[in-house]
Amino acid sequence: MAIEINSLSRGALQNAVESTSANRTSASSTGGSRSAATAQGDSVSLTRSASQLQSLEQEISQMPVVDAQRVESVQRAMATGSFVIDPENSAENLLFMERALP
Repeated sequence: MAIEINSLSRGALQNAVESTSANRTSASSTGGSRSAATAQGDSVSLTRSASQLQSLEQEISQMPVVDAQRVESVQRAMATGSFVIDPENSAENLLFMERALP
């Protein structure tokens, strides 16, 4: 989901992130309850690494999608004219991402 950040206040940005997280949580919980209801006689045991992955996934899902402080800092720098773009660094980053593609 794309978020328009040009005119969002910090509170509006946080609300957008929270609603995205809530949508993901409700979608995963409804899918999980259906499969649990159909497989009442089955049992599942998770390995230690699967349990760790599951807890990490839950932690990540609760993290904000956007670093609001970073966005605010960049917006302030752009508004004051102090935002500096390093063309060499930008080009290197683009090449790095391009090389990482399959």
